[in-house]
Amino acid sequence: MRFLKRLTFCLGLVLGLATVAVAGAVTLTYLFTDRFPVVNVSKDGSKVTLMTPEEVATLVREQMKKVAAAKTAQPAGGTNDG
Repeated sequence: MRFLKRLTFCLGLVLGLATVAVAGAVTLTYLFTDRFPVVNVSKDGSKVTLMTPEEVATLVREQMKKVAAAKTAQPAGGTNDG
């Protein structure tokens, strides 16, 4: 039981430190470049780019429009009275 407690503590510690390191890297990148690091994942692989806050907002708006268009394009369903 002691081994399991120690293992979960170490795993949580490593995960927490990694999260803080990633958050710190993002913060420092933004402070030094005024851009956010963005990971674009596609079928070909992933690519890390830097985007301004305006570009991020535009990207999010486009994705929201695509989702809204996909929802309205789906058939409503129901009974077929024909």
